[in-house]
Amino acid sequence: MSNDKDKPKKQPNDLNDMTPWQQANLEYLKKLDEEKQKSLDDEKTTSENEKPTEESEPAGTDSPNDHESLEPIENEEDFEDLEMFEDHSGGPANGSFLDRLPNIRHERYRRLYRRSTFLVLLFALPSIFLLYYISPLSKLADVTITGNEQVSAQEIKKDLDFSIGENLWQQYFQRNEYIAQLKKQELRIKDATIRFNGANKFEVDVKEYHEVAYLEHDDKYSPVLPNGKIIPLNMDQAKGGLPILEGFTGPGRILSVLKQYDQLSEEVRQGVSQIKYAPSEENEELLQIFMNDGNQVLVSIPEMSKKMYYYPQIVKEMDAADFKGVVDMEAGIYSYPYPEETSDSGSIQESTEETVPSTEND
Repeated sequence: MSNDKDKPKKQPNDLNDMTPWQQANLEYLKKLDEEKQKSLDDEKTTSENEKPTEESEPAGTDSPNDHESLEPIENEEDFEDLEMFEDHSGGPANGSFLDRLPNIRHERYRRLYRRSTFLVLLFALPSIFLLYYISPLSKLADVTITGNEQVSAQEIKKDLDFSIGENLWQQYFQRNEYIAQLKKQELRIKDATIRFNGANKFEVDVKEYHEVAYLEHDDKYSPVLPNGKIIPLNMDQAKGGLPILEGFTGPGRILSVLKQYDQLSEEVRQGVSQIKYAPSEENEELLQIFMNDGNQVLVSIPEMSKKMYYYPQIVKEMDAADFKGVVDMEAGIYSYPYPEETSDSGSIQESTEETVPSTEND
């Protein structure tokens, strides 16, 4: 009975009846037997003078403990846990898990580092934001003005009405409202740009309108801007080089005249001294233009730039005929001299006003 227990379990002879895992296990056991037999043979040759004891087991046999460790694995799941696969040389290999152990540790460390970083950022960002919000860096410290020539920086700051020491981001996001308020208060401001100048300072870059004419009223002069608006200033004298407007009451007609004036040639613009709005019963858009050379021009506002293109040619003909007078461009284009009895500029205007209706009736 004891001899039957000591014998190793009989392995199936038919390989076709074995599963792939059992076949691999069988190959593995055979290889272990061969290696053990080889080691026993080596010991035998090195100890030829020594005789094996009665208790020593014959070569090629295994102890019961060996048979227990070499029992074939019947369960496929147990075999999967050992992770025995054939290597490139065709032999079995059971070190794949050990080979992968450093990679698994590296992957675990990497995931741990990534999760730790996420948690740190999750709690650090709100803390940093809170510290910044209560720090002086989040408060507006100063406002500088650039690009202004006619409006003082103090007036611009006053009109913008920024709150120094208050939250700068709230004011920055409302910058369009501040700019609209500035343009409403200061007619000379064409546009403005608000940007950061340092960590907690604003820089306001403004663009101004420059006057293009002066409106005469009550012997005073008020600057007129390119958009037709009138600056409410009363100046005793107008700056040279700009035309003087007379008789205009609203910005709409002034803007129409300025658009026509901008389309004139440089030569004609330099020759214009004064533009008077002089409507008649037949023409509500009639202008009386006084030139620096002593002549006067009668023309409608919509045709001003078109017809005054020919003014230099007409003046040459008037100079050739040696007379100063009126260039009538209301209907056609023709000229005639001032009446001989007029001697001053005031009488010239009166004579012209009398002469113009007579030519229209003709």
